Amino acid sequence: SSIARFGCCPWTLLRARSAPASCSVARASNCRRFGTPGMMGKERAAFRQLLRLSRAADREPMRLVALLGRPPRRYDPRQGRPMAMKYGGSPFVEDAVFEACGGSTEFPQPRPRLAARAVRRHFDRARTMGFPYLQEAASLARRFEAARKLVGEVGTPGLSLPDVLPGYEVPVTLQSFPPTENSQLACGDFLLTHPLSCLFESVFDQAVVLLDRIDAAQIDGVVLNKPLGVTLGQMLERWQNEQDKEWAASLGLGALLESRLYRGGPIIEGRSLEESLRWLHVHGEGLADAREVAPGLFLGGELGAVAARAAEDPSGVRFFLGFAGWTRLQLRIELECGVWVRARVKADAAPTGASASGGVQAMCLGAAERSPAWRMAMRSAGMSDMARFPRAPGVDRRLRGYVERVHQEQRRRSWGLGKPLNP
Repeated sequence: SSIARFGCCPWTLLRARSAPASCSVARASNCRRFGTPGMMGKERAAFRQLLRLSRAADREPMRLVALLGRPPRRYDPRQGRPMAMKYGGSPFVEDAVFEACGGSTEFPQPRPRLAARAVRRHFDRARTMGFPYLQEAASLARRFEAARKLVGEVGTPGLSLPDVLPGYEVPVTLQSFPPTENSQLACGDFLLTHPLSCLFESVFDQAVVLLDRIDAAQIDGVVLNKPLGVTLGQMLERWQNEQDKEWAASLGLGALLESRLYRGGPIIEGRSLEESLRWLHVHGEGLADAREVAPGLFLGGELGAVAARAAEDPSGVRFFLGFAGWTRLQLRIELECGVWVRARVKADAAPTGASASGGVQAMCLGAAERSPAWRMAMRSAGMSDMARFPRAPGVDRRLRGYVERVHQEQRRRSWGLGKPLNP
């Protein structure tokens, strides 16, 4: 993270690396123009107008959820490394958007009273560096207005979310991490999709992902809230591989055949169901090959033994087809861009014993699915404005159009991919 290493915003850092020596002469000239009374009056009026917009956004943070930034780097999966992005325009506008968005470079994660602070710091930077503020303020105001207009058009859903997760008396409390937080990822962390980041990827849109494996090269997880609409038994009936059917029959799955099947992610290993299937459950205590991935939750283990333990209550087992996977650097850049809100069970707030594990189990195995499960997780992580962000079939068409226009504008202003960056 450039902020952690250099103490400044990413756009300022990248522009500073390539700034020509003649900039100091231009800044001195601009400073002389900046000080004229007439110009100062216009600039202060523009600043006050922008400050009103930012204060309104701070009062209604949902507006900031749609204030998209232009990331200074993206991950190129073909080369397996980050690439610097080159855009026209002022780096100071991007720095202001970055600060207003809670430290994410593309998809905002609003925090209290950041927008007005970002506008004030932007004004101070423009005066110090001698850049023409009127042009800067107009560009920044257009970005705030576009986000405000979008939220006004799609409306506020007025959702009534329960404070208690279905089936449990004690809700789980999650601690969310800002995009600039560099604390170590851990098994049991949750990734919650930003409302706008995966509109074109159905498996990840409004997803709740549980990270279940972290090693030196790879990070894996399962999407928890995307049911496929079939049970495990129905899938086996349609499955063409006879060896898989024989394998399932030998396990004595019983009531687990009525368990719903979920789409765990876009990656499916192997051709057999035995290789592709994953199971998350609460019956792993003392079970060989079962890994505890969250308090009271286990992944894998001998499926026949899991079926025997779950014979009376199969609700403690969930099956997934496929999983999600990232390289460490890829996920780091996606978190930096705000694609995900990273959250973790809050150790100092979670009760001990069965209630603590019960809250996590409700998050991972409870009745809530799809959008309700995602909204519940967002609210548990303290991101209420994202949890309430309008999403519905008609609204989603409008949101996809907005994101596509922003990306088209980025491509229009972009000079393309720059040279590869070192991680």
